[in-house]
Amino acid sequence: MELRLHPIYKKWLLFALVIGPLGWLLLTTDGQRRSDLVLLTLLGKEEMNLAVEQLVSGISQAQFQDLFPDLHFRCDGGKNPFGNRLCTAEIGAFNGIPARAVTLFLQGNRLQALKVNYRRAYHEFLQAQLAARLGKPEQESNPSAFSWPVRDGRLVMPVAAPDQDGDAALFWISQQAAAHLRATH
Repeated sequence: MELRLHPIYKKWLLFALVIGPLGWLLLTTDGQRRSDLVLLTLLGKEEMNLAVEQLVSGISQAQFQDLFPDLHFRCDGGKNPFGNRLCTAEIGAFNGIPARAVTLFLQGNRLQALKVNYRRAYHEFLQAQLAARLGKPEQESNPSAFSWPVRDGRLVMPVAAPDQDGDAALFWISQQAAAHLRATH
């Protein structure tokens, strides 16, 4: 007995094997996210994997840079809401989400806050990722922002994805920086 596949069946099978993965990459949110991550990696953008809920204000700039030696931070002095120095590095991804930059807010040499600018299209994905890791977010004093209490401070992000001109950002603010903000306002 000879087993042969009909030529039309072979063509449809080959077509499905080629078009199926392409359709997944182009038409699903997860496929688009993974495609973006691959493209950003090919363009030389660094990925930053960080458990932001474990950050503490005692970490120094040098210690943070030791954790991410491939990131090239540019630092400037100047007063900001969380300290007196800013250090910014361009990134391609943050915890598996396409991103743009990470900014460290320092008081002297100590981390007080951190801001991650991520790509707006992945706002809901980041919210779901944080909710899965940290539980249901709080929405107490500001109805337009979600927050999660963490080890040494809070994580804060907008409830809704920002508009086209808006800045999609996740903040970690240390307890010390939050207390300073409350005292000055």
